[in-house]
Amino acid sequence: MQPRRNSRYLDPTEAAYLELLIGDRDPESKKIGLQRLSKLYRQGLQHRDPERIAIHLMGLLHDEAPKVKRWALNALALIGGQNNVRAITEAIQRNRNDPDILAAGVSALCALLPVEQARQELERADLPIEGAILLAAVQHSGHFQSELRIARVRIDYADEPELRLAGILVGLDKAPEHLFSLNVPNYEAIGELNSHPDPIVAQYSVWATYENPRLTLKNLRLPLHDVDAKPPNVRKYVYQLAVKDVQTAQDNYDFLVLGSEDPSAEARVGLATGLRSVYFDGLETLVMDWLNDEDADRVKQRLLEHMARNADNCSAYAGPALRAYQAAGAGSLTRARLEAAARNTSLYLAMKRIEYDAEGQDLFRMEKQSRARPIKVIERASAAKVLIITALPKENAAVRATLDETNSLGKENDSNLYCVGAFVNASDRRDIILAAAGVGKANAATVTTNALRSFPTIEHIVMVGIAGGCPNPEKPDEHVRLGDIVFSSNAGIIEYDFVKETREGRKIRSSLQRPSAKLLQAAAQIATRELMGERPWETVLAHAIVKLGENFSRPPAATDILHANGKPVLHPPSNTDGVPRVFGGAIGTADTLLKHDTTRDQLRDEFNIRAVEMEASGLQNAAWSHAKDVFVVRGICDYCDEHKNDIWQNYAALVAAAYTRALVEEMPIEWF
Repeated sequence: MQPRRNSRYLDPTEAAYLELLIGDRDPESKKIGLQRLSKLYRQGLQHRDPERIAIHLMGLLHDEAPKVKRWALNALALIGGQNNVRAITEAIQRNRNDPDILAAGVSALCALLPVEQARQELERADLPIEGAILLAAVQHSGHFQSELRIARVRIDYADEPELRLAGILVGLDKAPEHLFSLNVPNYEAIGELNSHPDPIVAQYSVWATYENPRLTLKNLRLPLHDVDAKPPNVRKYVYQLAVKDVQTAQDNYDFLVLGSEDPSAEARVGLATGLRSVYFDGLETLVMDWLNDEDADRVKQRLLEHMARNADNCSAYAGPALRAYQAAGAGSLTRARLEAAARNTSLYLAMKRIEYDAEGQDLFRMEKQSRARPIKVIERASAAKVLIITALPKENAAVRATLDETNSLGKENDSNLYCVGAFVNASDRRDIILAAAGVGKANAATVTTNALRSFPTIEHIVMVGIAGGCPNPEKPDEHVRLGDIVFSSNAGIIEYDFVKETREGRKIRSSLQRPSAKLLQAAAQIATRELMGERPWETVLAHAIVKLGENFSRPPAATDILHANGKPVLHPPSNTDGVPRVFGGAIGTADTLLKHDTTRDQLRDEFNIRAVEMEASGLQNAAWSHAKDVFVVRGICDYCDEHKNDIWQNYAALVAAAYTRALVEEMPIEWF
């Protein structure tokens, strides 16, 4: 039973997930695991230790649930070897009165034995190679093709076991083209079976249409408005067929909505399972609403797997998937399922961070002392290259939530209390110093001066937090909205309250202060990745929301209200609603809190200011005195007008912190 040379092996996460699923006590979970294992083997993927899996499968031949025994035999047909034949023949004898298990046993037997030995075993068991036995024998083997070519399964006369097996052969694409009639090809005949009175025959016809890549929903010949009259086991496969590919799912969106409200959990499981690999814009509305209303755990699990697998396509999926992952215990089936679904996505790394965080706590939920040894903290702080400054406690909490390690540190003759943290990504480690400044330019200047004196190795200084945005509804590409991210581009930082009063009016005297060239390079790299469909800050954001809770989640879209002349106005259309956009532009700074839309628009139009805040110039002046450059990252929490409120502040702080981590991790490790 050695794997073939050049075989493709199951991913370790997928293999571990399947082993947990197969070993679960719930018969439905065992069946699903066996089904999925069989499908992966049919696709050419193999387990690295097939003998151990085969031994486990032989144990399942004694399971109490008939469907588990049947699918264990199906899996053995693909995975097993001749040393499993005795267990299979014994299972055949024990289950002769169950035609489905009997057929699965015959299929496994013929798959694992040479043709003559298979004939002898069937003769010895008094199972002539005809009818249902013949159809079972050819499922997973190339034997008995001469008999199969002349066989016909008459829909009006064949018994139920024979019709079920015919449906299976069509689904596996192993049936001769005219299995049902010399005059009617299989793709036309298969639709007749979905109206058969035997629910399993009907179910297998729909399953066959779903599984066979050459068949589509049209071949089923079942009007979708008649589906609700079918039994649940048929409806579940019709729903899966309706999401066989993205285009079919989009064309049948209204039908998917009905499926999400189907009264049968079995049917809803079918739809949720079919959605696992499908995503298109707008589908998240259905999935998120469905998840909130769903009360069946197994349906929720499939929806979460869909979300984990497609989190890179939809940032709204990441938070619920990570919260479910964190709520599940270490080594649990739920975690294994979600990890398997998220494999090869950025969400997988976020799951591993959660696992890493959990491993850093003992049984009493206290931090292990080895992670906070003072000497190592001092060493890391003394070598840190990045200083992050925040003003408000919520901004500081947001940055801390993106860190993989946090330790407090004070320095002699320095009034600041620092957080020494790290961004850890595989073998890469980037140590940072985090300091809280309080509101205003003077506070920012004082804290920055102290920090640069205490940590002379600092090279990169980033101001992170919230700011008011400068919307521009007449130019959608420049329209900054709540929850968006603004960083200081080449336009720099403008101190707009540093003015000269003359008869001609007020003139801003602030000179342009350009940001860090290295961090601008990192921001440019992130922009390039975004054009390639990669948004690394979104995974960081989802993970941080899990840490901080719902108070830091994105507020409802209905609270993002823009006013003009005192009245609400519509935002311009956007294909990124609900997802933070990133803007580079000038950052306006002053000691005065801006709540005047006319001034805001003047700053936007004259200086290309995209965000307005109160600390950056103080930070910049302090850094300039130490020959350092700064970079500003702001999350937008209001529109700098009289309607300013605090609803978006937590989320805005968190998106800025998440982008900052992505920015720091984008810099080459050689800079650290």
